[in-house]
Amino acid sequence: MLRRRLAVYTLFFAAGITAGFFMTDGHRPPEAAGFSASVLICVMLIDGSSIDSSRQDIIDRKSAKLILAVIFICGLFLFSFRSAYYDGIESSLSGSATIKGRVISAETKDNDLIMIIRSEGERHSKVRLTVKDFVTEDTYTEEICRHIGSVIEAAGEYKEMMPADDPGCFDYRRYMRSRGVAVSFKAYSFETTDPGPQIRFRYKRFLYRSRESFLSMFDAGTAAFIRGVIFGDRSEIDDDTVREFNENSTGHILAVSGLHIGFLYGLLRAMTGRKRNRWASALIIAAVIMYGGMTMWSPATSRACIVMGISLLSLHFRRPFDLLTSVSLAALLILAKEPYQLFNSGFQMSFLAMCGIAFLKKPISSVTGEALGVMLSVQAGTLPVTAYTFCRFNPLAVFINVPVILLASVLVPLCIVMLILQMLSGTFPHTAASFISLTSYAVMRLNHMLNFSGDFSLKAAGLSGAAVTAAYIIMLGLASEWTRVRFLRSEKARVLKKGLLLLLPVLLLGSCMFDPFADDEIIFVAVGQGDCVHIKAAGHDILIDGGGSDIYNTGENILMPYLLHEGARKADMALLTHLHMDHCKGIAELSGIYPVGAVGIPADYKESMEAGSGISFDAKETVYIMPDTRIDIAGDIYIETIWPVTVSDEPVAADDANEHNTVYMVHYKGIKVMVTGDLLEEDELDMVEYYEGTDTLKCDVLKVAHHGSKSSSSEAFLEAASPSIAVIQVGRDNFYGHPHQQTLERLEKRGIKVFRTDMNGAIGLDIRRGQIKADLFHDIEI
Repeated sequence: MLRRRLAVYTLFFAAGITAGFFMTDGHRPPEAAGFSASVLICVMLIDGSSIDSSRQDIIDRKSAKLILAVIFICGLFLFSFRSAYYDGIESSLSGSATIKGRVISAETKDNDLIMIIRSEGERHSKVRLTVKDFVTEDTYTEEICRHIGSVIEAAGEYKEMMPADDPGCFDYRRYMRSRGVAVSFKAYSFETTDPGPQIRFRYKRFLYRSRESFLSMFDAGTAAFIRGVIFGDRSEIDDDTVREFNENSTGHILAVSGLHIGFLYGLLRAMTGRKRNRWASALIIAAVIMYGGMTMWSPATSRACIVMGISLLSLHFRRPFDLLTSVSLAALLILAKEPYQLFNSGFQMSFLAMCGIAFLKKPISSVTGEALGVMLSVQAGTLPVTAYTFCRFNPLAVFINVPVILLASVLVPLCIVMLILQMLSGTFPHTAASFISLTSYAVMRLNHMLNFSGDFSLKAAGLSGAAVTAAYIIMLGLASEWTRVRFLRSEKARVLKKGLLLLLPVLLLGSCMFDPFADDEIIFVAVGQGDCVHIKAAGHDILIDGGGSDIYNTGENILMPYLLHEGARKADMALLTHLHMDHCKGIAELSGIYPVGAVGIPADYKESMEAGSGISFDAKETVYIMPDTRIDIAGDIYIETIWPVTVSDEPVAADDANEHNTVYMVHYKGIKVMVTGDLLEEDELDMVEYYEGTDTLKCDVLKVAHHGSKSSSSEAFLEAASPSIAVIQVGRDNFYGHPHQQTLERLEKRGIKVFRTDMNGAIGLDIRRGQIKADLFHDIEI
């Protein structure tokens, strides 16, 4: 018996969306087809009374099965059509253009004006439009308010929104699609053609001005923190504070969630004297909708408002309120509007937290009590997805959350009351501002004290999506009302039968989520315009170079999430070819936040590093790589340096413009992979001459030097190396024009198979019995 049919319908709708995702965006159509077939087979085999034993005169068992099948197929087709819609827009809009549309929302970031506009062109799609260096700190509020709701015409060029290029890394394109945004546009100039007098946009401007006026009452640090806590915008909070909240699993404080709406709802109920009348409910709904507008309607805000609305309606219509049914309806409405939301981590954690309460609160509270039971059920509901998404979890999270949430329960309502007061009267008591500042400091300080330098934030490496999905099925399935009733009736065999019935779709879903790089021995990591090679052998993880950029943190944003997703809890050694930024900076950034056993630096740089003029690394050990160095990893797996053959007579600075480049040859069970760094043609020819008459330069895979520049990969060098596969590590649409067409033509002329990280993303080599199979993160033919 399952009384909550809407929860089952929502589950099957989400399963259909998942199948559609793997059919299209996931590029796993055979596996997705198998998963879909297995779900439909389960529907046919399931006992109809398990779905709906009530109202059998209206919905019989066959009809119940048919409804589930139809809902699943609707989810599948909805996502497939949505994906095709976005792909169609993305492929049709490219290059320089003029765009016209109405501004839906606006924000600033690093003096850039970023607007979401509803284009009047192709399919009236949403476009993210960026104007670089447009605003200053003194003018950004007025600039944003002036443009919200206006129609603008801009000249510029369309930019492709970048998908993730490595396993475990943030997928920007998928995130923007979850917000309904199809493409990105970089504007060089724009003008307003219609100021947009519509009432709803005036309302948006009013909300934004009220928000910024409220924040202007505080100093910069406090305002940044309140902006995150109250409005869910943590872009101005310093990185260390955000990291500490994430490590403590209190990061939900910095994002508008059901907790915030709960505070507001409780406050408004107290203010209305808990009266059960329409005016009190209308006031509560109006205030919550206004607050939701200020927070840009995050998934958690939308979910909380829908659930709260249902709660109020049930109160007035004297109907019992059911949390799981209300949450299911909220999820169904949000996913029907935008199915990509299912793959948004904010959506996942918000709804899984509520599912944790709906399924786990009762059994946990029977042991711990009501208050602690709610917190534990929320933590249990979000722990698996948090560990999988962020590759970390904190076993003390529930105990840290208690005092932090207690202080937040004072800060959030107080800020909201003062915000409403300012909106209505234009006044703001200075004593209240001082108290808010003090409370904000107390929350940050308490969270910092309970962080314990991150010692209790454990890294969760190598979690698979299939394992996390199975964990939720087991945890929520065993805690469900249906299972509890079956156990009370001593029908354990029936529970086991249902569990075995779910085994096939779970296994096939696991095949959809399988990471092919898990079995690869050597991976060329996509780090943008830079090099990074990951070698896995006998439980050891070795890096050669680590990329680096002056506009983003490669170590934190790419290398660490990639390594943890691949199951590497530490890097045993990081070897460097040379100390140019795009090869070494990522390793320096990684070593500050992730265990790195040793950093191997070419001996040419020893004097400058010891003098303190080079880049610094926070590794356990620094090793200077000499010519003819051999690093044994395991068995017939080792790395040797093959160039240079002597140490430079003069000290070499890290920023030296000349290439002082070490070349490594990776020997992996009979397969040879040459890693060349930024080797130039002059050194290539010297190597060919030095090793003439030997097979030292012969290799199976060549990491093409200098990102495919025309100054490398000479004919003589390619003849001496004779690789069957060439990998070019290069940034998408890079400023340098790499790889050069001449280099590509030389490789093609020799019949060498070429893979590129700008087109293929990460490139893995699966080495078995002397054979190489290449796995591509983006399977694009070049």
